[in-house]
Amino acid sequence: MSGEEEEGKDVSVITSDLEGIVQSYSEGAAKLFGWDSEEVVGKQSVAIFHQPEAVEELVPRLLKQAAEEGLFEEEVVFVKKDGTEFKARLSVRPVYREGKIVGYMGRTVVV
Repeated sequence: MSGEEEEGKDVSVITSDLEGIVQSYSEGAAKLFGWDSEEVVGKQSVAIFHQPEAVEELVPRLLKQAAEEGLFEEEVVFVKKDGTEFKARLSVRPVYREGKIVGYMGRTVVV
């Protein structure tokens, strides 16, 4: 999807370390998920944005595919701070430092 196609859509960008702890959290993420940056960066796992029952299956699968192929992309159900759920397109890519994966960047676009 091009930037023009995404205009007017809610877009979130979140990075995490290898343990899944949020390292950066865009303004769009705060708007979309309802958490303030201070509440999540360095404190929360990206698992808080997913249905608990989906974490066990989805997260290992998306991390494996992102690491092996460079990109995971799929429509998934997310959870806001208030518990409401919504569907969005999730794209996850590995973050490299000195040739090694040090974390992941997830980009979420509401469909």
